[in-house]
Parts: sequence; C-alpha cells; structure tokens
Amino acid sequence: MKDLKMWKFVQENLANKKKVILTVVLESKGSSPGKAGFKIAVAEGNKFVGTIGGGQMELNLMWECKELFRAKDKFNIYSKLYHSEKVKKLRSGLICEGNQTNFICMLDKSDLKIIKSIILSYEKNKKGLLVVTPNGLKIKYGKTNSEHIYFKYSSASKWIYQENIGLKDTIYIFGGGHVGLALSKQMKLLNYEVIVFDDRENVQTIIENRSADKIIITPFNKISRHIMEGNYSYAAIVTSALPTDKLVLKQIIGKRLKYIGLMGSKAKLKRIFSELKSEGVDEKYFNKVNAPIGLEINSNSVEEIAVSIAAQIIQIKNVS
Repeated sequence: MKDLKMWKFVQENLANKKKVILTVVLESKGSSPGKAGFKIAVAEGNKFVGTIGGGQMELNLMWECKELFRAKDKFNIYSKLYHSEKVKKLRSGLICEGNQTNFICMLDKSDLKIIKSIILSYEKNKKGLLVVTPNGLKIKYGKTNSEHIYFKYSSASKWIYQENIGLKDTIYIFGGGHVGLALSKQMKLLNYEVIVFDDRENVQTIIENRSADKIIITPFNKISRHIMEGNYSYAAIVTSALPTDKLVLKQIIGKRLKYIGLMGSKAKLKRIFSELKSEGVDEKYFNKVNAPIGLEINSNSVEEIAVSIAAQIIQIKNVS
C-alpha cells in the first residue's frame, strides 16, 4: 500500500536521525487535486514519498520544508489553501477552484514508537484509528469508523481527524484464468491486496500470476471461510464455468461485501439467478450483484475487461 511505503520511509529516516516533515490532507472541497487522506513525507535532503496533490502547491511545500527544517523545535501547523487566482492570501498555486486543509508537522527520533505502531497495524492487519489533532499523531487500537476518514472542525486550534488503519482494500478473485490474471495485475497497480481462488493447480495463468498476494487452491464449495466481510472487501467471480460461478455466488451473496461482480452473458446470468432462486436464495440479494461485471466499454481483450472491472470497483468505492 502507498501509505505503508510512506510510513516505512519515515521510519527509515527517523532511525537514521534525520528529521521528517509530514503533511496530511485533512479535508478537501471542490475540484481539489489533494483529497482527504493524501500524505507526503519529506526528509532532510528533500527526498520524499507521497503526494498532497502535486503541481505548484507541492513544489511550494518543498521550498517551505527547506526553511522549516531549520526550526529548532517541533511544530504542528494547520494550513488551509485555496486553488484559485481570485484570492489574495492562502493561495496554493493551483487554479482548479477547490480548497484543501493540510496539517504539517515535524517528526524526529522521538516519534519512532508511534511510526512503528502504524507500520505494524498495516503489516499485521491490526485495526484501529490514526488520530491527528493540533497536538500531533496518536493511535487508538481496536476501533474503526464506518467512514474511512472522519474530520470535525471547530477552530484552527480545535479539530480532529481520524483515519481507519490496519484495514486493507482486498479483492477476492474467483477464477485464476486469463481474466483472473489480468485483473490481478490491474488491482495490484491500484494497491489492493489480491487473493485468487481456483480449484485447478497446474494452470499456466496461475503459475504466471506474480501479482497475487495469495493464491488459494481449493474446491469452490469451500471458499466461504476465507472471505473477510466488510467495506474493504471486494469480490469478482470469473471462474471457467457456470456451475462454479453459481457455487461461488451462492456462498458470498449474503455476505457483507463492498462489491460483488459476476462475469457472464445475459443468458448465463439469467440462468444462474433462476437456479439460485429455486434453491432458496432470497431475490433481495440479487440487486447487490454487478452483472455483467464491469463498466460497459465494449471490451475486446482480457486486459480491457480487467480495466472495466477495476473502474467499476473504483466507482463504487469512491461514490458510496
């Protein structure tokens, strides 16, 4: 995940006794390129990982960091920037008419403990909240919010930002064939944890799959126990046959997942839903299935199918 890479960059530099300036986007409005949750860490020497939206705004931050590193004491700065030429003050250097609120703080070796805790939460799936206030960073374990990011503002000296951590966006891909392989590659590019299921072991596309974090070879009637429910879980059913598609769908259709997609022709899908209904599956669940899977972009290759599925997942993730 991108944030994990950034936190490890922070850890490495702090361990080497280099100061790091961390900027977190707390809130954004309008056509702001920097969205809530975006982060950038700049180490002494101006090496950096992450982004708060890019462009002139980020370039200005780099110049500002050169001055900030000269500060003897640590600091926490609340900064609201406007992406407009119409304002005289607090201009970001961008002209897209939105605005964003940033938190800028200095980190040093004394912050290593909390940085290590953040990294551990990602690596061990230890769920909790990253809490940012005018006083800095802290972690609350064992609790998450229904929304990935929560921000409440009272004044520049009284506000709170909370972000769920330790919960990875995970795509469960049922079917390790050509579409499964292409989708694995696409979702890995989007920083998803990729878990592929198939009941065949010595299939070339499974052997070639280097993008999956985990490949589980198991009968499709035993996949249910491997699925973690929640708003960070997505499922794509792209097996090689109608019976296995139906078998998988029957097990997961009642689960609390952010997304379920089912590949197939309209005739095939109609038959699957008809058979599931006759087997006692409540019709109310059918509406939660995206079928045919993916956005309609007239896909002509497995790679294009993968793009259409990924686009649909992004659409659902970012809108709902």
